[in-house]
Amino acid sequence: MRETVKILGVEIDNITLEQAGEITKNLIEKSHKSCQIIVAPNVEFVMRAQKDREFFDILNSAKLATPDSVGIEIGAKLQKKPLKQRIPGQAYFRKVLEVGEKEGWTFYFLGGKGDTVQRTIQNVKKLYPKVQIIGSHEGFFEKDSEEEVINEINRLEPNVLFVAIGAPAQEKWIAMHKRELKVDVAAGQGGTFDYEAGNIRRAPKWIQKCGIEWLWRLILQPSRIGRMMVLPIYLIKVIFTKDSTKGKWND
Repeated sequence: MRETVKILGVEIDNITLEQAGEITKNLIEKSHKSCQIIVAPNVEFVMRAQKDREFFDILNSAKLATPDSVGIEIGAKLQKKPLKQRIPGQAYFRKVLEVGEKEGWTFYFLGGKGDTVQRTIQNVKKLYPKVQIIGSHEGFFEKDSEEEVINEINRLEPNVLFVAIGAPAQEKWIAMHKRELKVDVAAGQGGTFDYEAGNIRRAPKWIQKCGIEWLWRLILQPSRIGRMMVLPIYLIKVIFTKDSTKGKWND
């Protein structure tokens, strides 16, 4: 039985990072190349889902939804259902690599611009020397190359497909091709490749612990200010909505 918290209609697993690794392992063992979808909802996801029914349905049909931001933590606390742990996307990424290295899983990395995915692989190999990354492709390919990318993934049949092309594009791409992708699990990874490749510096540990990594990212990327404006709107909705477990599509 999944222990979850529902914020504005989006269901999110209330789990620890260790549990996320175990759930992923169970999904892989039972999947038989059925492409189980894994998502990582944050405030932007929840708010986008209020006006995008397709995205809302993808999030709520996912087999695992890890709590990816302080805003989700706050929403859970306001419902008196505190999260066991916040799980940033990069933390989940590394946990799956760690478990996968021990279990002998195979990985395919799809995402990033230019050589970002290759630099990601190089740095990952330093952390997990025995991990089996059997294929990769940069994420911003032309539409007419899509079939070629899918054919390569299916030829290799990896256990784990990481897709890092930004939300909601990555989740919609996975869902669109779910029936044809011969992978066990597919997880959206947003900006994780940029962090792993060194394109973006991760905040110091004390900033991460304080839960203000969003401020660090805003300082490094001022262009994100428009995206950050969704946070106060989200808080108002969660605080003042009579039942903050419900969203637009399940009122």
